[in-house]
Amino acid sequence: MTSKGKPKPNKSEYADAEATAQNLSKDPGVKTPQVPGEAKAGPHYQHKDVTTSIRQEKLVCPMCGKPTLHAEFPDQFEAWVKCSSCDFFMGMSNDDWHRMENSPNINEKIKKMARKKET
Repeated sequence: MTSKGKPKPNKSEYADAEATAQNLSKDPGVKTPQVPGEAKAGPHYQHKDVTTSIRQEKLVCPMCGKPTLHAEFPDQFEAWVKCSSCDFFMGMSNDDWHRMENSPNINEKIKKMARKKET
C-alpha cells in the first residue's frame, strides 16, 4: 500500500507485510522461525556418539565386559550409555556423564553406577 492508502498496481496487499518481516529479520533482537531444511544449531558440548573417554580409554560394558559401550546424547540434559553387544542401557544426567568422562577411571565409575541403579 502507498502512503495514500491505495495499493500499487500489480502488488498484493501482503507485499508490505513481507517487506516488514524481512526488515525485522535483520534486527538482531528479533528471532526468526527455522526454515525447513536449515540446520538447527545445537549446543557445542553435545557429542553425537562417544566410544572413548577424554583420555582415549575404550568404554567397557559393565555387564558383558566387552569394549562395545557408547554414550549417546538425546538432548542437552540427558546421556544414555548403551552396549551394542548385550543391550545394556543406563540413563543419566549430562552432568553425571561429564563428571565420569573427566575422571581417570571412567569404566569403574560406570560399573559402580550400574550396580547402584540395579538395586
